[in-house]
Amino acid sequence: MSASIGRGEMFDFSPTTSLLHLSVPSETSYNSQQNLMNRGRRLIPVLVVIPGIMMIGTVGYRAIEGWDWIESLYMAIITVTTVGFSEVHPLSEDGRVFTTLLILLGVGGITFTFTTVTNYITAGELRGYLKERKMQRVIDGMNGHFVICGFGEMGRQVCNELRRKKCRLVVVDSSEGAVEAARAEGILAIHGDAGVDSVLMDAGIGRAQGLVVATNDDATNLLVVLSARVLRNDIPIVARANLEEVEAKLLRVGADRVLFPQSIVGRRMAQMLLNPEICDFIDVVSHDESLELLLENFQINAGSVVAGKSLRESRIRETTGASIVGLKRPGSGVLPSLKPDSVLQVGDTVFALGTREQVENLSLMIEAGPDKPVRN
Repeated sequence: MSASIGRGEMFDFSPTTSLLHLSVPSETSYNSQQNLMNRGRRLIPVLVVIPGIMMIGTVGYRAIEGWDWIESLYMAIITVTTVGFSEVHPLSEDGRVFTTLLILLGVGGITFTFTTVTNYITAGELRGYLKERKMQRVIDGMNGHFVICGFGEMGRQVCNELRRKKCRLVVVDSSEGAVEAARAEGILAIHGDAGVDSVLMDAGIGRAQGLVVATNDDATNLLVVLSARVLRNDIPIVARANLEEVEAKLLRVGADRVLFPQSIVGRRMAQMLLNPEICDFIDVVSHDESLELLLENFQINAGSVVAGKSLRESRIRETTGASIVGLKRPGSGVLPSLKPDSVLQVGDTVFALGTREQVENLSLMIEAGPDKPVRN
């Protein structure tokens, strides 16, 4: 099976169709919002313990001594805080026993409160909480970014390539170690299960330009692709298949492109043996930023000055200096062999090779309408 294949039928959920014949991964982690809430919950006992002891003391004095509510509350406060004021009224024997227990309970409660707050601050919990809140606000303000699910070896390479192209990223991973590694490299990262809708929403999938699903578990990849496609029907999704038979399933649940790493690596190794110079040339053109030679693609829209013209008539090479090396036509796939009489149609995607200036000139030419000047 091809290592990179296009998206097929997306939503065929008939009873006889088995799309997810794999175990669904358990929720071993919480999304970023839940992490923030969990950290906040650690302070709830601090906010409850002292008022709770005060309430116990007030009700106790009211029941044992028969004082009114104000006197009972006052006695409870001075007892718990051990400020040393005199008693409101002489205490009965039962009242003295209750006061002794209330003092011990109050001292324990104050000690617990002080220790919890100190640990929360010194252990970095507060700093981490505020940092994650700030990061989530940054993500909420992003638009046109890419969401990368899985920060393993493949996910890291995807991030490196996208960052090289100055793209904005958000990583989602269920491993705290992977999340910390991503953040250490300056990448916004969310700790959570990407198969959960709320996690994808936290990552800004509603505003994202594309989604990469690159975990090393096929069941997780299937679930993430399905969840993402349900949330957004128009987002481009590229997914990884760790087993060859999973490729078709990923396409069925909504992936636009599926990559089978073993097949890609195998074909690449064979090409390096048979055509090493060509492989080196492609690597240089694709990855060497210092080389003034770019391979770019452009779509021909209605109103373009080249729409409906042949390559000879459009004079692209003479006008811009860039060379058209291939063309992709809707319904026909990629046409690598072009003739001078090949006509450029609306909707075609052309692949051009040239220097940065030549490619920019070609972009201006393709985008120009009949009344727009073309820079020579």
